[in-house]
Amino acid sequence: MELIRNCLSPFRKVTLADLDKVKLMNRVDLKFCLHVSKLPAILEAIRSEYSVLQINDETVFQYDTTYFDTPDDQMFLCHHNGRSNRFKIRVRSYVESHLNFLEIKLKNNVGRTSKERIVKQEFRPEFTNFELDFLENRSPFSGLHLVPKIGSFFKRFTLVNNQFTERITIDICPGFKNSEKEITLDKLVIIEVKQDKSNDHSPISKVLRTHQIRKEGFSKYCVGRSLLEENIKKNNFKPILLKIKREYLN
Repeated sequence: MELIRNCLSPFRKVTLADLDKVKLMNRVDLKFCLHVSKLPAILEAIRSEYSVLQINDETVFQYDTTYFDTPDDQMFLCHHNGRSNRFKIRVRSYVESHLNFLEIKLKNNVGRTSKERIVKQEFRPEFTNFELDFLENRSPFSGLHLVPKIGSFFKRFTLVNNQFTERITIDICPGFKNSEKEITLDKLVIIEVKQDKSNDHSPISKVLRTHQIRKEGFSKYCVGRSLLEENIKKNNFKPILLKIKREYLN
């Protein structure tokens, strides 16, 4: 992790207030997976085009997440089966900031992702009455019928382009756990480029292409469950699972 911090040191710094200019709660997402050994060269190539979020002299932050689903896995199966208008419901903790949010993500039938969230006082897998009302009003799911399925954890840093029109999150060492098992992919980096409109000509997209890194689908919730559970339906995730086991797990 110290190597990554050193790579980020030359970047210009921005604050949370600066980042508010590019919240992109309704956006297009592009995701890329790569081996951590490739990350320093990519950061070196883009550092003049982007700034990095810094809070209290820190640029890399811990995120913990609990994902929820129905007992019969409706949200997981919608994603697996390629359904449009699919939801994810999660509680996320920004560990260093001591902030927790209950979040609803929707990917609609034209490929846009929207997110709504409310502050949650504690990082716990139970819902208050206010949170139940939020879920009832903003999603097709009742919080009374949702159960925690897996935990996810990772380190993240956030970049923003010089025009404040594009935000990039870069996740390092993602891990997944349930009551029986835990897996950490310490060689995997997940880059997510968040834009108002899809733009394959942004600086990072160009650099990734020169490194022969192509965009691909990656859901932490679905990949995590597929890695942790033997009997869950996962046929449509086999290409990404095989890549993970071949390049990032051993």
